[in-house]
Amino acid sequence: MPLTQEEIDLFNEQGFLPREGLLNALEVKALHSRLEDIGNGVVEFPAEYVQIEPMVKSGEIAEDSVRFNNVRKIWNLTKYDELFKEYARHPAILDVVHSLIGPNLKIYLDQTLCKPPKIGSPKPPHQDSAYWTNIAPPNLVICWMALDDATEENGCMRFIPGSHNLGVVEHKHLEDFRVEDEKVDYDNEVCVPLKAGGCSFHHSLAMHRTDANRSSDRRVGLTVAYMNAESKYVGPEPQPEYELVTGQSFAGCV
Repeated sequence: MPLTQEEIDLFNEQGFLPREGLLNALEVKALHSRLEDIGNGVVEFPAEYVQIEPMVKSGEIAEDSVRFNNVRKIWNLTKYDELFKEYARHPAILDVVHSLIGPNLKIYLDQTLCKPPKIGSPKPPHQDSAYWTNIAPPNLVICWMALDDATEENGCMRFIPGSHNLGVVEHKHLEDFRVEDEKVDYDNEVCVPLKAGGCSFHHSLAMHRTDANRSSDRRVGLTVAYMNAESKYVGPEPQPEYELVTGQSFAGCV
């Protein structure tokens, strides 16, 4: 179902919008199972797009015998796996994105952040468009879907309302490429827990972060970043090929 004008106004005001129950339990289970198969090497998937938790890789924490339990991130799923290609075109998700940035959509990238129990690492405050400097204007919409219940204890998303109106804030290479704490309005931060199958949608300039997972529960969050097909590529050549999701492509654009 497309967003109401009230919901669109809320997104434009705060830079993010949660929606519970966009995917049903069977859809969530299918995606989760497929992700586990990829993480465990049961199905073919390019190994260069599977990242292991840093402390496991460095030897600070013992490696789990189940490979997926060591995985921090898997990306390019919408390019190399048919099930995730379908997920990126889910009608309930596209209804929301169409309401926000129009009918002509391409995928910029996808990432799945796994946050294993007890060892899932935090992600400090940042804006996605501070990383994605090759797309103009910086007006992408990211769908973040919970494949597990995302809670305050296991590392749900946290947003700074209205931060998408600040433009790209300076990021520094500290423990990560991030916004310095003194530039983050933590007093107004909003925690966004979600049940499995729920999604949050955020503007690519919205400042956000996640805590470490100190719980006994895994927290898998699956993201797809959508951009209007009339966006411009302003990065180095050659221009990557971006996959059209709905609508049409435009000459001289992404």
